[in-house]
Amino acid sequence: VTKEAKFSPIRAFTATGGSFYNRRFTGDVGQALNDKIAVRMNGVYEKSKSFRRYVGLERLGFNPTVSIAPDAKTSINIGYEFFRDRRTADRGMTSYQNLPVDLPMSTFYGDPDNSRVRADVDIATASVERLFGDVLFRNRSQYGYYDRFYQNYVPGAVNAAKTLVNLTAYNNATKRKNLFNQTDLTYSISTGRIKHTLVGGTEFGRQVTDNFRKTGFFNDTATTIQVAFENPITSTPITFRQSSTDADNHLTLNLGAGFVQDQIEFSRYVQAIVGVRYDHFGLTYQNNRNGSTLSRVDRLVSPRVGLVIKPVTSVSLYGSYSVSFLPSSGDQFSSLTTVTQQVEPEKFQNYEAGVKWDIRPGLLLTSAIYRLDRTNTRATDPNDPTRIIQTGKQRTNGFEIGLSGSIVPKWTMTGGYSYQDARITSSTTAAVAGKQVGQVPHNMFSLWNKYQITSKLGAGIGLLYRSDVFAAVDNTVVVPGYAKADLAVFYNFNEHWRLQVNLDNITNKRYFVNADSNTNISPGNPRGLKIGLTARF
Repeated sequence: VTKEAKFSPIRAFTATGGSFYNRRFTGDVGQALNDKIAVRMNGVYEKSKSFRRYVGLERLGFNPTVSIAPDAKTSINIGYEFFRDRRTADRGMTSYQNLPVDLPMSTFYGDPDNSRVRADVDIATASVERLFGDVLFRNRSQYGYYDRFYQNYVPGAVNAAKTLVNLTAYNNATKRKNLFNQTDLTYSISTGRIKHTLVGGTEFGRQVTDNFRKTGFFNDTATTIQVAFENPITSTPITFRQSSTDADNHLTLNLGAGFVQDQIEFSRYVQAIVGVRYDHFGLTYQNNRNGSTLSRVDRLVSPRVGLVIKPVTSVSLYGSYSVSFLPSSGDQFSSLTTVTQQVEPEKFQNYEAGVKWDIRPGLLLTSAIYRLDRTNTRATDPNDPTRIIQTGKQRTNGFEIGLSGSIVPKWTMTGGYSYQDARITSSTTAAVAGKQVGQVPHNMFSLWNKYQITSKLGAGIGLLYRSDVFAAVDNTVVVPGYAKADLAVFYNFNEHWRLQVNLDNITNKRYFVNADSNTNISPGNPRGLKIGLTARF
């Protein structure tokens, strides 16, 4: 979602610096050229290092947009996004005896001079919105070109003596072109006392992708070496070339979809929503290594039903049911084989019921219980993050409650608690029924408080808690839970200048955020300071 040009002027600039050589600059300039045309330019430049040794990034982006209002019923928005990102590839830390290794959080694996990520993105967008009587017409088009490359060293298992760790390497290049168009029509009508808001639309798209992967051969012979456990840096010569299983493919996706929905207001107390979407998803996969071509066509129907009951103005009770799909070859479409060609898309069925209560103006309580059933599921191989395995069926049961708004005029807060139980419900050769789904904590809690001390000075403190999670579906490695606190102080000199100071992880808590596999575990940020100065004119 980009910042569209508006017909009111804006001049905003922010400079941020802090721990680990963090340096970031943003700018936002907008202006109306006349009463029908407005322009806006957003930009960002960042060059920062990290608490992770040898790791850093540099990125540059800008996004010009133009808004055109030829008359009161029409708006046109045109934009272009340019983004370049360069950074060190970092696969985190390994595990030992079913826990993340007890090494400094800055420990890096591999050759930092040979670990890199590059992303080049160019996106052009155009949207038109027009009111024809009682019908609102929206059309959005987007063309995107993505050129991404990453080359990394992947930590593996530690030996029993805790002296050596396995190391592998590979690189991957992906080029992708997207062209998508979506059209929506919204129409409101009444039939007696019943009001209808009808929404219908279509979506068409084409995506062309080229994937090319190479495996790292150390000393031009071995795909795995062992490095010192406590200092897993290597300068061993390495050659990247294709192995017998590395991807070299060309994929073409053609998508056509249509949907219709009716939001029905029976009375001020009862509303319902009923909708359905149809997708025609055609994928052609060409293996450049052997010249073979595979294809798959999925015709998917996704219904949606919901009911809202408002016993009083401030309270809404709701229930919903929906179905959605993910095609069998995965989001990168790089793994279509003669096996997955026959596999049905991953299916998601979601059941939810909840309540929304406006306790008073500006203070909202929300709560929900839900069940998510997934079939034909896939997950990352616990011992090889470059492979995908079939995991059958999964079920997630959950509950959440949240509170947001003003407690007193100077004190606002946003907080919530959630409980989830996500388990595999059918066994496959790679996953056993009853195992917990990786990366899903049972308990999560977050709370952010902001207090306006004076008219110019304010402060905020945030608390975050997450219980233990398993790194992968085999439930072997545990990523410990954690609790941490963050602090922010901000001072408005006047309506033009604002200073903000953020202190993250106040207690310098050691924690791990997530994991790609049992041996690729990402550490969380230690205590760090950021200072930002914003100017608005």
